[in-house]
Amino acid sequence: MNKRQLASIALLTAATWNTASAEIIDISITNLTHAMSFTPRLVVAHDNTIDLFEPGVEASTPLAWLAEAGVIDDAQSADSAGQNFEWMLGPTDNDNTTNTWHRFGGLVTPSTTLSYPFDTMDKTYLSLLTMLIPTNDAFAGLDSIVIPIEPGTYTYVLHAYDAGTELNDELNSTRTDIVEQGGAALGGYGLPGVAGVGASTVPLGTGGTGVAVTVGFDQDGNAIGANEVVDGTDGPVHIHRNILGDTDLTAGASDLQSTAHRWLNPVARVTITVPAP
Repeated sequence: MNKRQLASIALLTAATWNTASAEIIDISITNLTHAMSFTPRLVVAHDNTIDLFEPGVEASTPLAWLAEAGVIDDAQSADSAGQNFEWMLGPTDNDNTTNTWHRFGGLVTPSTTLSYPFDTMDKTYLSLLTMLIPTNDAFAGLDSIVIPIEPGTYTYVLHAYDAGTELNDELNSTRTDIVEQGGAALGGYGLPGVAGVGASTVPLGTGGTGVAVTVGFDQDGNAIGANEVVDGTDGPVHIHRNILGDTDLTAGASDLQSTAHRWLNPVARVTITVPAP
C-alpha cells in the first residue's frame, strides 16, 4: 500500500468521524437579559425545506402560538391541537426525513444557562425558538444555521423578534378589570394580554385604569365599552422594538416595569459543542 492510498484512507476515516460526531451535539442557551425569562425551547434539526420563521414575512400559526403563549406541542395546550409546531413538524424525537425536533422544558431565568444533548440525526441545519416572558408576542430565534461537524465550540447570539401577531398592549393577562372586546379574558393566542406574569422575580403592576379604553369605537366602527381592549396585529415578523413599560404599578400605559423589563439585543447566547470522536 503506497503513501497516496494511506492518505486517502486517513481522509476517509476523518470524514467518517466528523459525520458521526456531528449527530449528537451539546446545546446550551444563556439568558442575557436582566428580568425576562425564556419559555421551553423548540430545537429543530432539518433540511433546506424547513423555515420556522422569516423576518419580513407574516408569522405562521405555529409561530403565533409559540410567540404569544409559549406553546410548542399539544401537551402544552389542547387549544392549539393541529395548529402548533407538533402539527407542522410531525412526531417529536423521530426522523421525519426532513427534520427532527424536541421541546426542552423549564424556564431559562435571567443570567442563567441550560444545556442539553441533541441528536441531529445527521441533518444539515438547526433552528431554535423560545418566547420571552412577560411579553405579548416576543421571541428569540436562531434561524437555519449550518450545523458544524468539526469538533469544537461554536457560539451564536440571538435577537428578540416581534411575531407581529398581536398588538403590544402590555396588559397583565391575569387582570380582571380589563377584558377583550366582547368580555373574553385576556391572555393566550388570539387574545390580548402579556403571557408569563410572575415568571420574573421583579413584581408586575396589577391594577390601574390608565390602560383601559374609554367608551368609543374601534377602527372597524364597532363600539368599545369601558375597560375593554381590541386585539390586533403588528405587521410581519420584525426585530422587536422593546417594551414601552412605565414606572407606575397602579396606572399608566403599561403593566410592565420599564426599569426592569426593557432589554437590548442580543437577548441570548447559544453555544453548540461538537465532541471529539
